[in-house]
Parts: sequence; C-alpha cells; structure tokens
Amino acid sequence: MTDPDGQPDPNDDVQSTPSRGQSRESFSRWRICFLVIGVAAVACAGRWYWSIESGLEHGQQAAARGHWNKARDYLDRYLSWHPEDAAARLLIAEALVRGDVQAGAESVDRAIAHLARIDDDSPLAAKARLQQARLSLLILQQPAAAEALLKRSLELETNSPDANILMWKLLDVTGRHIDSRDYFWRAYEVYVPSARPSLLRDWFLAEFYPESANSSFHNAMGARAVGKLPASISLLVILRESEPEAHFLHAALASYYLDRGQPKSSLELLKETPDLAQAMTTPFFVSVLFQSLVDLGETEKAKTCFKQFPRRGATSYLYLRSKAMFHHYVQQDAAAAVAAYEEALSQWPAKFDWGLLTKQSECLRKVGRTDEAEQVQERVTQLTTVVLTEDKTNVLRDKLRNLNDPDVAGELAEVYTEFGLKREAVAWREHQKKLLMSVPSLLPSSTSAK
Repeated sequence: MTDPDGQPDPNDDVQSTPSRGQSRESFSRWRICFLVIGVAAVACAGRWYWSIESGLEHGQQAAARGHWNKARDYLDRYLSWHPEDAAARLLIAEALVRGDVQAGAESVDRAIAHLARIDDDSPLAAKARLQQARLSLLILQQPAAAEALLKRSLELETNSPDANILMWKLLDVTGRHIDSRDYFWRAYEVYVPSARPSLLRDWFLAEFYPESANSSFHNAMGARAVGKLPASISLLVILRESEPEAHFLHAALASYYLDRGQPKSSLELLKETPDLAQAMTTPFFVSVLFQSLVDLGETEKAKTCFKQFPRRGATSYLYLRSKAMFHHYVQQDAAAAVAAYEEALSQWPAKFDWGLLTKQSECLRKVGRTDEAEQVQERVTQLTTVVLTEDKTNVLRDKLRNLNDPDVAGELAEVYTEFGLKREAVAWREHQKKLLMSVPSLLPSSTSAK
C-alpha cells in the first residue's frame, strides 16, 4: 500500500513478514517434536528388543510356575530371533507337550522338530536325543525310533542314568530283557547312591515279575490285559500296529507263543515281518525263528536258518543257546551239544533257564555221563523247589515294599548267590551293610565293639 503522497506504508512489512524471532520459535517447536518422537521410538524399540532378549528368562520363569502356554509364547518369540539357542529349544519342546493336556501328535511333532534342531555338537545334544526318545516311545509309540535316538544319546553321554534306565525299560517292554543288563548296571553305577536300592528292587521285579515291574509303562501307553492275554502282550500288539516295520516286535510276539508251546503260531507271526532280509540281520529275530523251526521238526530249514545267524552275535547268549540246540536237535550230536550247552549256561540269562539245564542233562545221559546228568537235574530241582519257589518269590516281592529292612536285603543276596550272580549279590550285601551301620544296635556284637 502507499500513503496519500504515493510513498510505501512502512507498516506493511511488519504486518506481512514474520519476525526472525517467530521463525526461530517455530523451528524449535518442530525440533522438540521430532526429538520427543525419536526418543519415544527409541524407547519403544528398546522395550521391544528387551522383550525379545528376555524371552528365554521369562519362558523359564513361566515354566517354573507351570504356566506352559505362556512359556511357549515367550520362547516362540525369542527363537524367531535366536534360532540356534539349544536351551530355548529344549524348553519349548517341554512346554509344547506339557501345555497340551492331550499331548496330541501335532504338539509332539513340533516338540520333536525343535529337539532335532539341536546339533550333536551342542552340550545339550544328549539330553535332546533323550527327550526325543521319550516322546517317540511314550506318546508316538514308536520303539524302534526311540531306540535309535537312545543309542545316539548314549554315544554322546555314555553314563547318563536317565538314558540307560530308559533303554533298559524299552528293551524290557519289547521282549528283549536279556539285552538289558548292561544298561541296568551302567545306570546303577552312576545313580544317586541313596536311590540305588530302588533300582535293585526294580531289577529283581524285571527278572521275576515283568508284568508288575513295567505296569507304569503299560498304563501310560494304554495297554490292558485282555482275557488271558497279559498287558505286556497287549502293549506289543499296540506297538506293532504303530511301527509294523520294527522286526523285533514281531519276534517278541512270536517268542510269547513259542514259550507256550505254539511254534506254528510263532512262525506265522514271524512271516508277517515286512522286511525279512533286514530282520535276519538281528540275533533276536533269528534265534526265535530258529527255535520255532526246531520245535516244528523242520530240521533242514532250521539248519539253513542257523547258518544265517549274524556273526556280530556269535558270542551272545542267543547264539550260544541256538548253537547248542543246533548240535542237539539238528545234527543229533549229543557230545557237541553238551559242550555248547555248558558254554551257553555260563551266560547271565541262562541262570534262570531251567529248560536249558534239562536239555543239557538229556545230552549228558546220551553220552553216558549219567552221574553228571543227575547232578544237573538235582540242581534244577534245588533251584525250583527250594531256592526260588513261587511262594518264596511272592514273599520277597511283598517284603521289598520296605527297602529299609536289612534282613530282606540279606535274603536277596543269598538268592543271587545261589544262582551265581555275584554282582547282584554284592550290591544287596552292600545295601544290607549300610542299613546295619545306620542302626548300630542291629550289628553283631563283635562289629559293634569295633
């Protein structure tokens, strides 16, 4: 605008142009806004980052409180940023199974997948393989898969008490107790000393009362007695349906019928094995097949079968027993059979094999060694009517509910001594001694004086 004299109005610039002070003030406000936003963003990012980084700790805390679903959520988020964390994978596997009331196949499969991501060079690898084995056996009901995982776990940590105990039990419930002894003793040697007596009791029950010894497994896996068929056999049927390619399950069922004088049924069960060639590479399967053929009088087939016995089992009880029967029934060579029976009877499982002792006695008679035959037969009578009668073992089983009775420990030691099983006898004697030492008044007077 201009004034009446045609000159510019000096107030125009003041009204139309912001002052420098106003510009600086506006800039400062924007800078403060950006700064606040930036700080807030950093704070949010830090909080988010911290929530990720503390996921393992929070997951562990939730698991300790039994909040398995919360633990799983924390660990899921944590593992998306730390996929190689073995401890997190081990814990989320547990959370997946425990957080699912039914522990369905999907949750178990996810848990196993997490465990499989833990490499064998991890310090937690042995435990991961053990956990996989537990899930495979107890929930998926796949004993062959579980056995392979347990073997790997034990390769990584030979002296794991839990892995050795589970392998012992797996062999028990799949009809292969004769292969379990080394696993029991390895577990016993590394077990907490105060808990060893319970393992000794379980071992006694596994040898003489397998149904009650493994009842917890039967119940956990849904196996029940059906008529005259015990729960242990029902379990084998369940497992075979779940894992039909596991040839040892076919052999275990066949062995059950073989022991009850039904070799024809035994042979039919063996024929159902999907991969016979693979099955014939294992001593257990071959020994059951061989004995079935012998009992059926199929001597030529039995001869062919024996020749296929796996060489890696040439020193095993199963091979030595089959060798003795081969000389006895197939080759009709009583002298060779006597020597072979002697060798087989030196093995641990034969200590309770009355039938094998009777067969040896029969061959001794055939070669004119009548006195020795009588001695063997007297030994069988002594063991079955005096040392280990059904009534005596029933009483011992009932007494074993109390592991703090030194007299019971002493009785067990005597039983195992009679059978020539020194290691078991020594273990029970050691337990007896500890019990007596804990109560000095129970010690003999000469010992107390010392």
